[in-house]
Parts: sequence; structure tokens; C-alpha cells
Amino acid sequence: MNSLHSLQNLSLLPFNRCVNRSRALLMLMSAGMLLQCTADEPATPTAVNGWIEFPLSEHTYSASNTPFLHGHYAIPVPAGEALEYKLRLNEGDTIVYQWSVEMMLAGLLDVEFHGHTDREPGADGLLMFYNIHRNGQESGTLTAPFSGIHGWYLNNKSAEDIVVHLEVAGFYTVEP
Repeated sequence: MNSLHSLQNLSLLPFNRCVNRSRALLMLMSAGMLLQCTADEPATPTAVNGWIEFPLSEHTYSASNTPFLHGHYAIPVPAGEALEYKLRLNEGDTIVYQWSVEMMLAGLLDVEFHGHTDREPGADGLLMFYNIHRNGQESGTLTAPFSGIHGWYLNNKSAEDIVVHLEVAGFYTVEP
């Protein structure tokens, strides 16, 4: 079998990062070829005391000036009515949440989890929908893409009064 045929059957998935340089170099040299890594490709770090330091990636860590809160909120939504339950978050702040509702037909509660900026009079604001559904429950995290109001529009289309139970932990304040 010639070396060009061997190269065609060779998978070089991590080669673009030159992670396993010795093996890749050996295989290419045996095929009569040599490939050099470019200067902007990271080298594999050397272990120190048995640890290889992994570089911090964007959005992995952030500090907040907003106090940490953990709250449980009972949100009454009368039959045939709608309301918005609002939290204020600064851009980059994160919440972890879960909510649920007990009702005969959970599909009769329209829920829009969204955020919007504060609007100046006569100016346009930003609006982003995170999730729209009728599942009767939800849990997740949100890292605010911008400072402003982030929350849930709850539209009770049923003939029964309901209570949505919300638990939130993170960096936020409750808006009136």
C-alpha cells in the first residue's frame, strides 16, 4: 500500500489544532509530506503538578453588582385575564428558574418568556422572546442579553382562577 493511499484513509479531525503533533508529524513524514502548524494555533500546555490549565472561555465566569436573591413567588392569574410578572436584570446577569401551574387544562395558559429594554419616550426599545408555549411548566436559565425587564407574560384563557408557582435564584430584582 502506498503512502498516498494511507493518507486518504486517515482521519485528521483534530489536526487543525495540532493537538497531537508528534503522531501527525510522524504519519505525514512516513507519507513523504510535512505540514507545519501556524503560529496562531494553540500548543498543548504542559502539566504543572499534574494539572493542565484550561483557558477560561467567554461567558464561563462573570461577577455581578446585583445582590443574589432566591425567591418563591405565588402569582395569581384570574380566569380570563393576563398579566406580566417582571424581573429586572442587568446585561450579563444570570437567573435559574422553574415555574409550574396546576389547572384542569394547562394548554389554556399562554406563556411568553421574554425580555425588553426600558424605552425612552418616542424611542424604540429592544424586545426578545426566549420561549413561547402552553406546557404548564418550565425550568431553565437565562443570562440577560441586555439590561431591562425580563419575565413572563401569563394569559389565563381558562374559566378558573389559577396560581403560577415560580422559584428564581440569581442576580435580579422583582419589578412592581
